[in-house]
Amino acid sequence: MRKILMLFLMVCVILPCLQARAAEKTEKADTIWEMEISGERKLTSEEEERSRWIGVFANDIGSYLFDKKSLARVENKKDQIKVLGRTIFNSPEVLEQLQSQYKTKLPADDKVGFSDIQMIFNVEKRKYAVTETKLFSEHGILLEDIVAKEVLFKPVPVKTFADSMYEIAKLFNQNQ
Repeated sequence: MRKILMLFLMVCVILPCLQARAAEKTEKADTIWEMEISGERKLTSEEEERSRWIGVFANDIGSYLFDKKSLARVENKKDQIKVLGRTIFNSPEVLEQLQSQYKTKLPADDKVGFSDIQMIFNVEKRKYAVTETKLFSEHGILLEDIVAKEVLFKPVPVKTFADSMYEIAKLFNQNQ
């Protein structure tokens, strides 16, 4: 009888310890599985912001990019695509001109950096319109925001940023 009682007490004491140890191992295993499944590390907000923009064109004025997350159809318009473009200025002449034009709005340690351009492309008629242009400093200060009073479509000029973006908008429209 003593042996059975001792065996019963040992089971009662050891069993909860084994369950706690098993739960601990399961949590570690879950963490390992999560790390293996995701495979990629999380991007910082700065890295995520940079990965949004794709370069499509460059000339003497600057480098031109577009926000891949901004491509979308204009509501109730099957043949119109809107997209946000960005010009990063690198021409010394253009930068000097913009710097002198906006020097009153810029802090001493800042300078003109880039402009964002909201565009709409009519893919059926090969035309585009600029609906809004924002000019920013290198530190992200908004220097000017120009919103078009009316949407005026113009023919897309060949071998320009607008031409490159038109091709992207056309492909986007075909895949929708």
